[in-house]
Amino acid sequence: MDHHRSRAGRGRCRGAGVTGGIHRLLTGDLINWTRGQAGPLVTFALDERAPRVVGALLAGAALALSGTVVQAVCRNPLAEPGLLGITGGAGLAGALLVTLAPAAASAQGIGLAAAAGALAAFALVYALAWRGGLESERLVLIGIGVWFATSALTTVVVLQANPWDTPNIFTWLSGSTYGRTWSQVLPVLGLLIVALPALWALHRELDLVGVDEDLPRTVGIRLERLHLGSLTIAALLAAAAVSAVGVVGFVGLVAPQAARALVGGRHRAVIPVAVLLGALVLSLADTLGRSVIAPAQIPAGLVVALIGAPYFLYLLKKSRPV
Repeated sequence: MDHHRSRAGRGRCRGAGVTGGIHRLLTGDLINWTRGQAGPLVTFALDERAPRVVGALLAGAALALSGTVVQAVCRNPLAEPGLLGITGGAGLAGALLVTLAPAAASAQGIGLAAAAGALAAFALVYALAWRGGLESERLVLIGIGVWFATSALTTVVVLQANPWDTPNIFTWLSGSTYGRTWSQVLPVLGLLIVALPALWALHRELDLVGVDEDLPRTVGIRLERLHLGSLTIAALLAAAAVSAVGVVGFVGLVAPQAARALVGGRHRAVIPVAVLLGALVLSLADTLGRSVIAPAQIPAGLVVALIGAPYFLYLLKKSRPV
């Protein structure tokens, strides 16, 4: 232990993600670990740390891409994936699993239940919003209603749960990357590999949909098919992210907004930049949560909320009509 601390004190080349945390590691430690030549302490630290860092990067990218699509379809810069019912549905499903089947409430079990609950909530929101077509205003209002209803039900379920079982669900609802495994985070990578090029190929359609509902029809775009396809991909991305790292808010709101501020409103540029920013934001939040009050940890979701809430208020003030 002292040997590694002295090396860390002499080293100046430190990473902020995999090498940061309660045990400060050097870049050389990371290289030795990839070669299988690291010591026991370094191996233990990186075996635990690498999946959560990769999980934060992938989940942040997925949430940002999902938020970009939701904001375009809803034509609302303050929209985020939670408006599809995903966050509330995932939280309710996770709480129900912990309460009704605590023996199955492992991190992986909660993640699978959350993904199912998220997609079920999205299906409910879409079905209620559909009336011979999809209007963005109705989708937003119904999504907010389902979000608050499922959040209230989650609170009721948690209050009825055995107090010994609640720490798992509270940690997960806070958006913690603690204890992640490769089997939990790699499915997000697979989905991103498919979804990112598919949505980028729709960048012109998303540009038009973001203007109004009439312009896309005049150029021959089948609006209902575009809505269903793009929102389904957005729901899958958000559900996978929630399954991997728990309930994390604001990334799907902040990253697309920052991307548009940097590169303008064309989705050809917004999509890749938002994905990179989302990965950076959640990874930075995870690193800060592991480092600021080490050895204690702050869930990444709470760190993002501390950053995102003031930014959200700024956006509300900026968007308010004069």
